[in-house]
Amino acid sequence: MRRELLDLHRALVDSERREYERARGRMTDRAFLEALIGAPELAWLAPLTSLIVRLEEALEESNGDTPVEDCIAEIRKLLRPSAEGQGFQHKYAEAMQRSPEVVVAHGKAIGALGRSADGGAES
Repeated sequence: MRRELLDLHRALVDSERREYERARGRMTDRAFLEALIGAPELAWLAPLTSLIVRLEEALEESNGDTPVEDCIAEIRKLLRPSAEGQGFQHKYAEAMQRSPEVVVAHGKAIGALGRSADGGAES
């Protein structure tokens, strides 16, 4: 599941970079990283980033107890794209509309999250 979530995150960041650079011109990796951290237009990615970090920490500290399942439940809830929604879900839906890579990564992440319910959290 870790790999699939990181692949989804990477696909979203790559998609957002293309859009961000389309409006502002090519950027160095460092400049884009600074934008990723500080630009309001990219702040919508923060909830997923934070949940992935929380999940990593929970997996390192736990023996499959409640914090891991809580993180997984929050990630499942977050990864519900909605064109009519707000915040993350709305931006996520937009990213899925413009990037086949995001759609594929989403499918793999959702599949891995489903498997995690059967004890595959560290896959």
